[in-house]
Amino acid sequence: MEASPVTDLKISSVVPASMTGENKPRHLTAMDLAVKLHYVRAVYFFKGARDFTIVDLKNITFPLLDLQCYDHVTGRIRNLDNDDPSAQAIPYIRCNDSGMRIVEAKVEGFTVQEWLDLDDRSIDHRFLVYDQVLGPDLFFSPLVYLQITQFKCGGLSIGLSWAHVLGDVVSASTFMKRMGQLMSNHGPSKPVYPKKPELAAHANGQDGDNGHAISIKKVESVGKYWLLSNNKCKIGRYNFNFSLEQIDRLMAKYDRSFSEISILYALIWRSMLNIRGENDTNVITICDRKTSSACWNDDLVISVVERKDEMTEVSELAGLVASKRREENGVIKGMIDKDRGSSDFITYGANLTFVNLDKCEELEIKGEKPDFVNYTIHGVGDKGVVLVFPKGDFARVVSVVMSEEELAKLKVEVKNMIM
Repeated sequence: MEASPVTDLKISSVVPASMTGENKPRHLTAMDLAVKLHYVRAVYFFKGARDFTIVDLKNITFPLLDLQCYDHVTGRIRNLDNDDPSAQAIPYIRCNDSGMRIVEAKVEGFTVQEWLDLDDRSIDHRFLVYDQVLGPDLFFSPLVYLQITQFKCGGLSIGLSWAHVLGDVVSASTFMKRMGQLMSNHGPSKPVYPKKPELAAHANGQDGDNGHAISIKKVESVGKYWLLSNNKCKIGRYNFNFSLEQIDRLMAKYDRSFSEISILYALIWRSMLNIRGENDTNVITICDRKTSSACWNDDLVISVVERKDEMTEVSELAGLVASKRREENGVIKGMIDKDRGSSDFITYGANLTFVNLDKCEELEIKGEKPDFVNYTIHGVGDKGVVLVFPKGDFARVVSVVMSEEELAKLKVEVKNMIM
């Protein structure tokens, strides 16, 4: 195993500034359970000197966790009793102020810029985000880790590991934005989040459907260790950086009537058709949002797009992405409610899965924005996930998580298609 360049790890716990005292449950909805085996991971890089310190970052988490909208973030997983002896216990979050973890670390061999210049960008997440997984001691497993790593240049990175049962990538980015607002002393006086839904777990037949969702995949129960065991292949990560000129050429080449997102989805989809064959990539999953301000998985919109055999061109696939999505939220809820906790499910990587990050919130601390931000999903199925970032220094960054063997082929395919 590769030696970590990160040293001097110190782990501590942070709890809300005041006790909530309610110890109440936050029931997991069917949409939460659809993503329970996945984790959101993010790294924010700041070069050189800043107007805030590691101590400032650590101290601000106390009032951050004190906000009512985050009382579940510091809770722990518990299980409800289930009347059906053949089914597993249904999990929920007990809001008991157990806290989140803060990890302090150092990188003495790199500056931030040297780290960002590394060819292997997956190194960002392997070492700068704490490798958090819920379980096997679920009662004691924190849902959030924040790793603050100091580089030799004086710059730092902030790595977030966020259990997806708390919310999606946008939810995690909003949590970080809120932290920056509090540090900058100009955050809103009241949380901007909607009231937490008081939902009964597994209300059979409500907001559901008797059909079968193809956007998620049923897997054997993982028990008390909430991570998909993927023994088929070694998972890799790679970022494709598309310049403004490349995006413009793609739009002109295929069809300017479609959005950049639709063209990029179609480009990767077409490339994977070449790699996997047509029969194995006829369906893709698209994860989007109803709103950018809520912090629950029920604001996820999970859709599928199915390809007809004769449709293989990028412009044809982009047309399907733009106009032929079929939302499956209701079917997912009905399917998981009917299961009653006897199985587990995966969403990211059940099919080739695309995630639009345009609604992610920007972190800003005392007027300073990160020099680079990277998001990824941990616990991905073997069909892979593709995250499309908002416009930044490059027109678009497309981050792909899939088997290393297929990634190597995808690099060649994408290069050929954008030439």
